[in-house]
Amino acid sequence: MANNAASLPRRRSATDLFFLSRNLDAANAARSDLINMVEEMRQRSSQLNDFASSLPKVTESDLTALGQSDSTCPICLTSLLAILAEEETAVAMDSPAHPIEELGVTRLAQTCGHIFCRKDIRVWLYQGHTTCPTCRTPFIAGTANTGSDPEAIPGAPPLIVPVGLETDATSFDAFLHGDVTSAFDAFLQGPARRPGGNQNDAAGARGETQPRREQEEYEEAHFEYDHDRSEFSGMYS
Repeated sequence: MANNAASLPRRRSATDLFFLSRNLDAANAARSDLINMVEEMRQRSSQLNDFASSLPKVTESDLTALGQSDSTCPICLTSLLAILAEEETAVAMDSPAHPIEELGVTRLAQTCGHIFCRKDIRVWLYQGHTTCPTCRTPFIAGTANTGSDPEAIPGAPPLIVPVGLETDATSFDAFLHGDVTSAFDAFLQGPARRPGGNQNDAAGARGETQPRREQEEYEEAHFEYDHDRSEFSGMYS
């Protein structure tokens, strides 16, 4: 067991993401994986929406024919007949407590045939679940991950800790607006690849070497504190 755990690849960290801006091959591979992942998520969401829209309405006579008149919803444990009675009351009202499409009882007729109240199974679907909550039968055929392994980025060098890297506000703004692909592209461009350059270009024009500049920035950001705590020795006694 210990050998298997030791052989597993380590997870990629934020430091690896920073390094992608310096390694174009690894950046292109990661960008391709990201685009594939986003596209797969969109396709799966569309398929789940179509599946939820196709769920049939189950009536009391249908429950009797299926021998489920005394059954309950496996999720909320409410009697199926009580759910049907609630639907009839809500339809007669001008302002039902829930949307009409979430009222009543439904059956997973296309897959395993299990019966649920429509509200709970639709919530289950919209949460991104792709299997039946009772028997784990898949709702969507061929849901296996076809993307590349995110742990294996070709051309990625050993882990390093870059000094002086700045946060890219452009990629952060794009991320806040929900455009993941644009955020990743903006991040990979980096401040050094956009017009205006960065502070290191100005430092080079003044004759300062890059390693020395990075060392000064590191020392400024990690200045030493006074570690003598003898004056606090009585506080925790």
